[in-house]
Amino acid sequence: MEFDFFYNKKYGITMIDIQLLADQKGIARDYIDATSRHVTISEDSRKKALEILGYPVDDEKALQAILDRELTQEFKDILDPVTVLNDEDFKQFYIRTPESFGEDEEAVLEVEIELEDGRHVSRSLPLEQVEIADFKEVNSTVYDIRRYTLLTQLPYGYHKCKCVVKSKGKSLKSIEMSLIRTQSKVYTPDEIVNGKKVWGVSSQLYSVRSKHNWGIGDFSDLKQLLLGVHKCGGQFVGLNPMHAGYPAIPDESSVSPYSPSSRNWINIVYISVNDVPELVHCDEALALINSQEFQQKLEALRQREYVDYRGVIELKLKALRCIFDHVKVDDKRSARGIKFNEFLERGGQNLINFATYDALQQSLYNKGVDAYSWELFPTEYQEVNSGFVENWRKDHYQDVLFYCYLQFLAYEQLNDAYSSAKKDGMLIGTYRDLAVGVAKQSCDVWADVDNVFRKKGSIGAPPDPLGPLGQNWGLAPMSPTALKACGYKPMIAMYKANMQSCGAIRIDHAAGLYRLWITLIGEPASTGAYVHYDMHDLLGIIALESHRNKCLVIAEDLGTIPVELTKALKKVGAFSYKIFFDEKAADGGYIAPRDYTALAMSALTTHDMPTLVGWWHYYDLELGKKLGIYTDKEAEDLKNARAESKQRILDSMHGLGSISSSFTRNANEAVMNQELATALQIHMCSGSCALFSSQVEDWIGVDKPVNVPGTNLEYPNWRRKLTKDLEDIFVTPNVLDMTSQMTKARNN
Repeated sequence: MEFDFFYNKKYGITMIDIQLLADQKGIARDYIDATSRHVTISEDSRKKALEILGYPVDDEKALQAILDRELTQEFKDILDPVTVLNDEDFKQFYIRTPESFGEDEEAVLEVEIELEDGRHVSRSLPLEQVEIADFKEVNSTVYDIRRYTLLTQLPYGYHKCKCVVKSKGKSLKSIEMSLIRTQSKVYTPDEIVNGKKVWGVSSQLYSVRSKHNWGIGDFSDLKQLLLGVHKCGGQFVGLNPMHAGYPAIPDESSVSPYSPSSRNWINIVYISVNDVPELVHCDEALALINSQEFQQKLEALRQREYVDYRGVIELKLKALRCIFDHVKVDDKRSARGIKFNEFLERGGQNLINFATYDALQQSLYNKGVDAYSWELFPTEYQEVNSGFVENWRKDHYQDVLFYCYLQFLAYEQLNDAYSSAKKDGMLIGTYRDLAVGVAKQSCDVWADVDNVFRKKGSIGAPPDPLGPLGQNWGLAPMSPTALKACGYKPMIAMYKANMQSCGAIRIDHAAGLYRLWITLIGEPASTGAYVHYDMHDLLGIIALESHRNKCLVIAEDLGTIPVELTKALKKVGAFSYKIFFDEKAADGGYIAPRDYTALAMSALTTHDMPTLVGWWHYYDLELGKKLGIYTDKEAEDLKNARAESKQRILDSMHGLGSISSSFTRNANEAVMNQELATALQIHMCSGSCALFSSQVEDWIGVDKPVNVPGTNLEYPNWRRKLTKDLEDIFVTPNVLDMTSQMTKARNN
């Protein structure tokens, strides 16, 4: 790390060059936007990005103190906090020693590595044999920066490294460095590597209707969905993020799966109460659930057009708390109690902190406190490690344990659904979705013991044609420097958690592996700046966890993706993401799916787009006008452009033989009926992508979207249900015919 300054001749003082400092902290000077235009980021925006990252840019003295402390600490530590080495890297890391040690011919370097499995590897050699790569003067002391080469081929995993430098009776001890050895490519099933092409579905689990759920799709429905899709020939079911939500918050606008409370834990709203093993042993809970009043409420929740999250979570928590209060779930004398205690041990302090947050938030709401965010908690509870929080946890131990139990049930049921699919022979089974971040008011930010989250900023996107003002997502950014300082512990824990109970993971907004657009809270998104992250390190950790969990990686690389990231994702073997409606040639026509890259997942639509019926018949444009998203003129222009797109689609499908020659060639006459919907699925299944993801909505003709980007209260986002019960979908002749043809097309 090196800081640059400039000398002000007028005042005779040395000052920090803020723009050079921004360079050194990974803040971009420019970028290529969605229209391929070169955009220069203003100096003021870069300065604000530094402020978000924790540098007091308007206080020269305080800023200098922080920079001095960082630089001094770096050379005092001798080793970096973390080094990630993949198969293609030189097996080297850097050691910083005072030049005076190098002047002693008898100086010795001792390196000790503790492997992840507990074994130790050590080496001692003359310091002069370690190559000097550079030098640096810090506080009047010159340091040699030496390049140390590993002789041992370390196994893949998370290891610990430390060293001691001895010279003339003096010795220097390093910090303990996290030494992470990873594969150079992510995991891909052999069948896919060998050319097998498969299809599956993407599903918003909450939207699933069934005759037995409690008004929201649950993990029992997921198991049924997985087995139903596999019976039809599909090999995976992609889910919306399963991340933990906010069970205590009564506000229906806080239900977005992409704005979670924690990415390490699971949303308990998906627990199937009927499948909880303890239920059959709890007469009180059975009596409660089977009561006429309770059953009437359940039936009302099932019949609603949109998910009533508050109504669902209240009934589930009431039943589950009844079970918890009457069955000793942590009894170490029972098999279930042993499993629960093992889960508690694996979850450790992270689980305890998360359960404390949910329990504390619920307690505050019960007392009438608007506890929407930890920032609104009483002051003494705003710090996770405060003595007040610890005392509260002790006084409310059973409440905290209850939320631990809920996580145990959610983990168990999600894993059971996945295991059932794999036992049935499904190649991939569940694939999970990893959100780009967590909300500022989240538990992850409150429980941030590594100080990686920056509370002054918000992740979003710069201005583009679809969002001229830019986007502000309300997600708290992480500091690249802080992530390295803690050895990427939060990221490792997150990837570990999200690659369990699934055969694939989709990384939302994969551009964040390279850079994120961050803006000061309260400022327009257009005033933000890109902050770069260490893509090499993050992809290395992803590759390691991918192999450990046998989890295929899909990178959501839509939009404007820097060429550096595109190359890196391809090199590491991550699957790209291809949306049919976005894949256009220079002449405006649609690229044939057979010309897509093989290392990708293709899809017709996504959760942020209208359904096939909605797109084809312009329902989304009509809805946009009602919601104030489009003016009449804008909607009409979009409709005209879409009419042209529809014609080009029909031309392409007829040209490639994806649809019967008897089907009209005039897009103005065509309706999105079963024949056209099936033909579009076949069109995609005949393509070259290894994975094709369909949507259940398009099998049964749903016309309303799941989510309308750019809206919050204007539309019931993330609440729309399917129009058929799950039990009926897989016996519908049209669905069986469509999926049969999809399987045949994939196998050809």
